[in-house]
Amino acid sequence: MACRREVSVLVALCLVGLGAHAFVVSSGRVAPGAGASAASQSPALASLPSLEAAASGAEEASCWSFASRFLAGAAVGAFLLAASASPARADVDDVLVPVDGKGKTVMLTKEGLNRGKRLFNNACATCHVGGGTRTNQNVGLGIEELKGSTPPRDNIESLVDYQNNPTTYDGLKDISEVHPSIRGADIWPKMQSMKQSDLYDISAYMLYMTATIPEKWGGGKQYY
Repeated sequence: MACRREVSVLVALCLVGLGAHAFVVSSGRVAPGAGASAASQSPALASLPSLEAAASGAEEASCWSFASRFLAGAAVGAFLLAASASPARADVDDVLVPVDGKGKTVMLTKEGLNRGKRLFNNACATCHVGGGTRTNQNVGLGIEELKGSTPPRDNIESLVDYQNNPTTYDGLKDISEVHPSIRGADIWPKMQSMKQSDLYDISAYMLYMTATIPEKWGGGKQYY
């Protein structure tokens, strides 16, 4: 997205530069008064007033033409500069995050994504910074690890369920006493204020990261 913004700024500056060049070229043309002075010194030119008038009219029209081009270029350049300065959302809107195991997906908003990131950093990043797992380097939050668990945790609903009632990777044993969860909120104070909507945003953020930077998210210490 930063690249798109730089390209927009470059195009805008080029348009303004072209407009300025056209304006300078037009202002550098010979003024109509110069023709009148020459005519006063040359009888041949003095006998052609109609030609001088026509040339003067053409000169004025040309000047207005270049001026209009300059203003048009400046206007387009200003528009592109303003557009490039506005908040970018395409990176968020282009990502569809799975909601359940039946194929339902959702398109995240920038507000929801930022909220999920903030909640994740506050409640989960101590052990899961960058999508890894400090207490077990073999199982991170990468998409392949999430898919391989029982049940699969590669969608929002399944991750929300895990944060409510966490289990071992094979799904056989409850681990709410050793992993932050709603079920073990009396042991984990940070979870006491968590709402289901908070768990939803955290889950959506994790899946967004697996989709946008899969080579880094869950990649371990070499990235984080």
